[in-house]
Amino acid sequence: MPLGTERIRSSPRIGLYIRIAIAVVILLTVVVVLHPLAAAQEVYAKYQSSPIPSIVHYVYIKRDANSVIDFPFAYFLTLYASAMYLKPEKIYIHTDYNETEIANANKTGSIWTKKVMSTFPDLIEWNQVFVPQWAGANENMKIDAIQHKSDFIRWNEIAKTGGIYMDFDVVPLKSLDPLLNAGFDFVGGRQYGGKDEGGQINGTINNGAFLTKANSAMARIIVREQTMGFDGRWESNLQFMTQVAERLVSIPNQVLILDRQAFAPTHWFEDSKSALFNPNEGRPSPEPLRTNSTDPLDIYDTMIRTRLARQEWEMDFSSTYMLHAFGQGQNNHNITPKKILSRTSNYGIATWEIVKKMLSEGLVTGNEDGDEKKSGGH
Repeated sequence: MPLGTERIRSSPRIGLYIRIAIAVVILLTVVVVLHPLAAAQEVYAKYQSSPIPSIVHYVYIKRDANSVIDFPFAYFLTLYASAMYLKPEKIYIHTDYNETEIANANKTGSIWTKKVMSTFPDLIEWNQVFVPQWAGANENMKIDAIQHKSDFIRWNEIAKTGGIYMDFDVVPLKSLDPLLNAGFDFVGGRQYGGKDEGGQINGTINNGAFLTKANSAMARIIVREQTMGFDGRWESNLQFMTQVAERLVSIPNQVLILDRQAFAPTHWFEDSKSALFNPNEGRPSPEPLRTNSTDPLDIYDTMIRTRLARQEWEMDFSSTYMLHAFGQGQNNHNITPKKILSRTSNYGIATWEIVKKMLSEGLVTGNEDGDEKKSGGH
């Protein structure tokens, strides 16, 4: 056979080899180029499919051996707001009150204590906890303040299930779904301390309102190290929590820190407490304008029109998810259905929608205006 004929007959085989080689190159290119994207999408999907659970946590413990369960209206308000806006799977009240004391409160407690007991029977679960008395590197630091005892309990308990922690002076003002589904294991917000405290608390993360997944890195570190690091100072736990969160920010999907407007737009000095709680003379704040539109610009424009019609003394809570109302305990006399519905205080403006819904459901008459009792727990 002539040499030229052999070359011609072998050319289809060479072409096949070339096509196979090209296909391999394309396949490798697809794997190399698209695999990181696919991996990233898988990670993103994992976080999107695993939000922070809508489980609410409160801590309510005894100030002393003679304390009894006594909820003011403000406590009923936050529980009702949690049920209204957050649609939680469960609301835990972590407590050292026993079953007998809880049952007695249901029978003989104040009007608002009984409202708490009867309004959410399938939602609230009282969880009995151990209240720590000692901390420090050698467990020789006495924990005196009830607030510090609560600090330890909240983290020990929320680390187990994840969810939303709130002090009883925190009120949700809207759904937290955007934060629960943001793809982060922990979400916190900063707070203001100011010059009167020397700056020790200014900019720290508010530990009275935060969100976390169960067993998050943030929760594990706090639970593991908070007892050892406690030194009795008022700002100790706040500073420690802030340091841990700020270090975890650089690790993807671990921590999101919001500005102070998100959870703590006010603070605990007298000028702020007065501005938040005290009723103002003159005309009340006009009711907010409504829109059924889902267009962001329409919603924004409606908010602006509402703001333009405001009274001079009004605060802006449009970017506040949860209002940590510092000074609530000294202002229970200003937190009543009648005063809130009057729209004459900033706290009333913030919580008006909540009490209005209570009124529509027959849970309040709107005329209640005499609750000045202080709570027996924290």
